[in-house]
Amino acid sequence: MDADEGRAYPRAKLHLPDGQRVQVRATRCRPDRLGRFWYDYALELPTRTDDRRRGPSPTTYLFTGSAPHPIIQPIEGQDYRAIHAPPRQERQRWRLAPAPPTASRSGYFVHRLNCAQTENAERLLTDPEALEMLADPTVAVPCPVCRPETVLRTS
Repeated sequence: MDADEGRAYPRAKLHLPDGQRVQVRATRCRPDRLGRFWYDYALELPTRTDDRRRGPSPTTYLFTGSAPHPIIQPIEGQDYRAIHAPPRQERQRWRLAPAPPTASRSGYFVHRLNCAQTENAERLLTDPEALEMLADPTVAVPCPVCRPETVLRTS
């Protein structure tokens, strides 16, 4: 699947368009703007692989997708806490990295997660933590490349 391949994901029931029901691994659950919950899932399907020397052999193909509830439904007894996205105020969307000595009077820059300038990031920050760091310019300032303050003002 990805880096978490060995992780035990909870199972869920996926209702296919033709009426069949299959069990899938639920890998993530998050609400959309309308309040519906969408589940990302992985389904292993049988297939074959062809080898010139040995001929065909059975293997599996990992199909990944996403579907809203009630098309995908939790199975009683499964623990889904680990796949739910944390609340907005707890999401770590910022990186704290030491500022170059010549770049700023403060000791740190606050960056967006995808900023190319964060190779030496020390830790991740939530929105409230980033705002707290940026409140005192002697502690941290916004990165001049990714400009996190433009997003933090509206979140």
